Amino acid sequence: MGDVHPSLPLGEAPQLVPAAPVAHAAQLYTQEREIAAAAAAFLADGLREYESAVVIGSLPRWSMLLKSLGALDVDSRAAVQRGALRFFGARTVLGACMGHGVPDRLVFNESISGLLAQARLSGTALRVYSELSDVLWRDGQREGALALESFWNSLDAPAFALLCACPLDSLDAAAYDGGMQRVCAAHTHFAPAGDCRAFDDAVRQAIEDVLEPRLVRMLQSLSAAHRPAAAMPAGQASLFWLKANMPRTADRVLSRIREAAPLAVK
Repeated sequence: MGDVHPSLPLGEAPQLVPAAPVAHAAQLYTQEREIAAAAAAFLADGLREYESAVVIGSLPRWSMLLKSLGALDVDSRAAVQRGALRFFGARTVLGACMGHGVPDRLVFNESISGLLAQARLSGTALRVYSELSDVLWRDGQREGALALESFWNSLDAPAFALLCACPLDSLDAAAYDGGMQRVCAAHTHFAPAGDCRAFDDAVRQAIEDVLEPRLVRMLQSLSAAHRPAAAMPAGQASLFWLKANMPRTADRVLSRIREAAPLAVK
């Protein structure tokens, strides 16, 4: 990711926090405050109901996450003291899941299953926020990150809700080279960076600016009928359809969004 990004407004909480106990959600982000807000909202919903929560992340983000939980009136210190909220270092956990320098399915299953069993309080639901694949993405290990996401889906463990951080930008045409599509296919929920409602509005306006009204209606119908299986905002589904079927138009739409959005320097 570069230093300058088009900035869509940030909501107080992500709008696609998974509710089902076996949900596996991907939260895209371009700014640190976006992923901190998303993770905090996801964990806060569970901690308020006295569920167990696990954070597999980096030390610098722990501070931001705790601050975001506090802003949501969640007493994270009390949650830690009663064992409901546990933190694990992403690189330490990742190191235990590797074999010959790449993620190993059997080692991952053994390590993560043991970690989750240790963290889950008796009789409670469990939420997990993970930056494991995020670390691999940012280290340039794309195939390792994608493999790890598939490992989560075949993990031999009781049901839990999982939110994964992913440093991709839905407004970057280059991200649609197959990698983002594979991330989407591995998840039950797929949320673009920023506020989902603002994202939908920006995509809809750009499409209306680029296409004739007749084609706009056609696109809305086709993208709704052929949207990916993962739950996502309508605007994101439209972008996936455009990139697959009208790639030049998709690039024009993405360019229009980036031109219209205010710029924010990280």
